[in-house]
Amino acid sequence: MSSEMSRAGIEGRILELAGHLVEVEAPVHWTNARVEAWIEWAGGRTDLGAAILQYAYALAGKAQARGLTADLRTRTRFREAITTAMTGGYVALTPGTAALEILESTPEALNDFAAAHCGREAARASAAQVADRLQAVVEAIHRCEGDPAACADLARNTTLARAAEAARTAGASDQAILDAISLARSGETNWLSRTPREVRARSVVAVRSDAMALARACWTTGRVIVVPDANQVEALASLPRRPRAGVELLAFWDQGRFDEPAFAAAVGIAALALACETEAPLLIGLAGLGEWLVAMGLDYDSQPARDAARDLVRVAKAAASAQGLDAHIVLFDDPDLSLRLGARLDGAPWSGPLSLAETSDGEAVRVLSEAALVGLRACDANLDMARATLLGRRDLSGSPAINDESLAERGFTALELDAVRRELPFVRRLADAFAVKVVGDGFVRDVLGGPSDPLENDDLDVLALAGFNVREITAAEADILGIDTLSDAEWLTDSQRSVFRKAEALPSTAVRDMLVALAPELGAPPVLVTQLASDATLEDVAAALSGARVAIHVRRDAAVSAPTLVIPATTERPIRSALPESEPRIVERVVERDRVRRKLPDRRKGYIQKASVGGHKVYLHTGEYDDGELGEIFIDMHKEGAAFRSLMNNFAISISIGLQYGVPLDEFVDAFVFTRFDPAGPVTGNDTVKSATSILDYIFRELGISYLGRTDLGNADPGELNADGLGRGRADAIEEEEPQPASRFISRGFSRGTAPDNLVFLPSAGRVPGPAGFSAADICASCGDVAVVRKGAALICTSCGVRAAQQSEDQAS
Repeated sequence: MSSEMSRAGIEGRILELAGHLVEVEAPVHWTNARVEAWIEWAGGRTDLGAAILQYAYALAGKAQARGLTADLRTRTRFREAITTAMTGGYVALTPGTAALEILESTPEALNDFAAAHCGREAARASAAQVADRLQAVVEAIHRCEGDPAACADLARNTTLARAAEAARTAGASDQAILDAISLARSGETNWLSRTPREVRARSVVAVRSDAMALARACWTTGRVIVVPDANQVEALASLPRRPRAGVELLAFWDQGRFDEPAFAAAVGIAALALACETEAPLLIGLAGLGEWLVAMGLDYDSQPARDAARDLVRVAKAAASAQGLDAHIVLFDDPDLSLRLGARLDGAPWSGPLSLAETSDGEAVRVLSEAALVGLRACDANLDMARATLLGRRDLSGSPAINDESLAERGFTALELDAVRRELPFVRRLADAFAVKVVGDGFVRDVLGGPSDPLENDDLDVLALAGFNVREITAAEADILGIDTLSDAEWLTDSQRSVFRKAEALPSTAVRDMLVALAPELGAPPVLVTQLASDATLEDVAAALSGARVAIHVRRDAAVSAPTLVIPATTERPIRSALPESEPRIVERVVERDRVRRKLPDRRKGYIQKASVGGHKVYLHTGEYDDGELGEIFIDMHKEGAAFRSLMNNFAISISIGLQYGVPLDEFVDAFVFTRFDPAGPVTGNDTVKSATSILDYIFRELGISYLGRTDLGNADPGELNADGLGRGRADAIEEEEPQPASRFISRGFSRGTAPDNLVFLPSAGRVPGPAGFSAADICASCGDVAVVRKGAALICTSCGVRAAQQSEDQAS
């Protein structure tokens, strides 16, 4: 074992398991998650040393019973060796689980398997109805003519929107609707639905068959492993059923080199322990192959790395054979065994140069991983530079843009800076070190001009509030807290940089080439796991299958959360009678155009409303099109913080842009009235709105009343309402029924004097459309108004009282 890794150190630690604290003794380099995995293996026992020793005695007894040990001395050595290996965490065993089901390779069997998986969704409600509705979704796309992207877009294909809404109503989930759309985009004309049958929740192995049938089964279930050689199907299907052992590779580095004899001895011990549990062939996995290659200073995607990995497998096979046992070296995915060994067993690239360690008080901190330490030395790379690059300097002094001096200029005192420094060792984002709870809500509110209650705003960025931009924060974060990878480090040479590439930076073919190189030496075919996006199509899956030369398991990413479709509202089409066969059928096509922004005139009218909400002054400015439609708003606040004022200004800009792109004002009104936040309370200065639950509630009540006629949003005394909807000053006491001068409604500056002062607006209350004799468009010859009411058989103008008959006589004369 490597002394430089301090793997022999054992420490006591406190863990919280099942809601209570337990004391455990475990190796220093183990994480809590790894310790918990060993406790689970031990059946909940926290004395791992005693549990492992008891298991070792049981294995020694089985070895004697099976004739695997010749005498007491050999049995004692085996018991001591397996106890040391398991206590050190570099050898672990796992029992077998259920074998994989072998699926027939015919297209019919694959389609039935995929259809049965889909049928489970339909079986929850009405299978037939849901299937029919999802089929309609598929057909809505195929019947559409034009741009394929537009045909699959709910917002641009009205028929698809109707079909999706009907499918949702019938009980189909949004994910099922999205799958139907994806199938249609791939050229499928039928929704995969058959009579539901049980689909076992485990992986299935299939031999290569019809390409699209395989792609459909993989895309639908995510459980199909496609094997290129029929002779390997049984070996792969039985792999999970058999007990397996794993050996961690990084445990055998000593003085900067790989201790091959110690590794061979550990493989022999693991093979002997497996032989006590199961019949041949024995299956042994190598944990941490990607990390081992980095420690060797080899680029994972290189021929030397593939040659070294192949030689390592041969050494392991020879070590097992030296025990006289039929053992196979395999690569497999076993999350539980991987967690106990601290490394993956599927031959994947390394997980990166950083790992988590825990301080004595239980805090998790980032440290350089063992593979990174050994690999940096093997590459003759600067270890101090690597620590500074990956872990950061954890100090504000000398940092670019954000440092002691720049922070002091923005009001930070020694009190706040000391609090930030205490947080730096434990955070991954600079924003977390400068959180409100760290620097204090009083400082954020009083010094930086933040909101009145900063603690209620979880997303408040204190550094941005202090005036630092994104570029400055990013540069300071990399310098102070470090980065996650060495692949971009400028101080490394190109050859060194290639060694430390993470899986994300490797070519897509790197893992496949490694598995292809190792496959001839392995006892079971390695499986290449290919992860595709959740919206991948059948063509994407087929393309992934076509390029594989090893067994491949294609899976789609699960959605982050349950997908939710936004289905546009559609109006029902009128039912049309069938046309006679002799009449020609007219086919109409609706061509939809992208929305175009409707610009406001350079000289525009509007009004300014001054009011006070909860003691906070608000000025609302409006701008209108020539036809009087609202086109923009401006919101000015009085004595508010800079952040709140800027937020309201930008909010007004976004509303204005929405109005100019055709968003109806009533949508904004319905969205923002009754919103509740401070400032709120009584409203003064507005004759129709007397109270509001927030600034936005007041603004959109005023706009709804003034531009939409939404008098229901007014909460003033009905006797005080003015039909014109404009606010009144203290000195304004004009009676409602009197004619109003035009200067009260029209800006003299806007009209440039073209509206004379003697022009008046006549009172209009009580106007109703009348029958023959007085129509809604008629003008009373006596007074010029258009209001009329019926009293008995007579029609009377309500403005001047003249009867219709009398007006007719006057007009005739």
